[in-house]
Amino acid sequence: MSITSSCWIAVWLALSSSWIEVIAQPEFSLNGSTIVVAENCYRLTSDKAGNDVGSLWCDFQMDLTNAFEIQFAVNFGCSAYAGEGIAFVMHTHEDAYDVLGCGGNNLGFGGSGSCEAITPSLALEMDTKFSRNHKDIHRPHLAVVKDGNLSKPLTTPIPINNYGIDVLDCEYHNIQIKWLPSKQELSVSYDGEVQMIYKEDLVQNIFSGQEEVYFGFTGSTSNQANIQMICIQNLIMELDPEFDNSKRDFENAVGIYPNPLRERLTIDIDLDEEEYVELQLYDSGGKLIYEIPTHLVQENQYYFNLPGLPSGVYYVTVTNGKHRVSKKIVHIATVRA
Repeated sequence: MSITSSCWIAVWLALSSSWIEVIAQPEFSLNGSTIVVAENCYRLTSDKAGNDVGSLWCDFQMDLTNAFEIQFAVNFGCSAYAGEGIAFVMHTHEDAYDVLGCGGNNLGFGGSGSCEAITPSLALEMDTKFSRNHKDIHRPHLAVVKDGNLSKPLTTPIPINNYGIDVLDCEYHNIQIKWLPSKQELSVSYDGEVQMIYKEDLVQNIFSGQEEVYFGFTGSTSNQANIQMICIQNLIMELDPEFDNSKRDFENAVGIYPNPLRERLTIDIDLDEEEYVELQLYDSGGKLIYEIPTHLVQENQYYFNLPGLPSGVYYVTVTNGKHRVSKKIVHIATVRA
């Protein structure tokens, strides 16, 4: 199968009332056995030595409140007896562009023994070899994995293709991964056919509220050498209008005042329909001061009384699980006689 060598990024930015398309050439940080073999093409593992493990990370982060689409060609190698596979990985690990997980059947992102998994992370594993200690099937397969825990994937492993043909065929195959935040949906296509749709609130349930993540690929082999290649074709990031509108509606439905304040902070919520919300007040160091746990509400008014707290900067957050309103407030302590 032929592959496209050109690679471009389209990032849509909203500036005032206008829209601007920015096109750029992405760069990737390479780790372990990964090398560049051609423009936009990378060899994760080689056919010269076994036990290779490598990763490559895009040089900018992805905002999960935006829509995302990446198209790439993958070559899983030439031997039906080799492995282990490749993974598309999103993570917020502190090592950022330098992180690399374990080799062998951990595909470069899982953990084993003294080698740590990449975590927090969400990975789409493209596994080409059966492993007894993982929840595998006896065919090259796809699965979604959290925090490198391959023995407990979030989805039941399914075949990479629909035809029962071995993907270890020395050929390049086109894969497309799309993220649509308005539907909380991650979809995966193989050679033009949708193979998997995974629905989850990635920001809240995978990355603990962190919207920006690192992303890229990992791969590994066991004792038997196997060349595994990735060629990036297209990378598109753009605003998801439906998600952006719902975020704006939530922000408009939450009022936080006065600011500055002396004694009592008021939070107004006026939603179109009932939603589960949570309210929190933090000091400038990130310590939780007050909290109203998750509860169902459509319209209500809440108060945080601040007498006794020192003057300074505080932060209020209101979230419905999908969107978050955060506001910095200045408290001026009242001096009483």
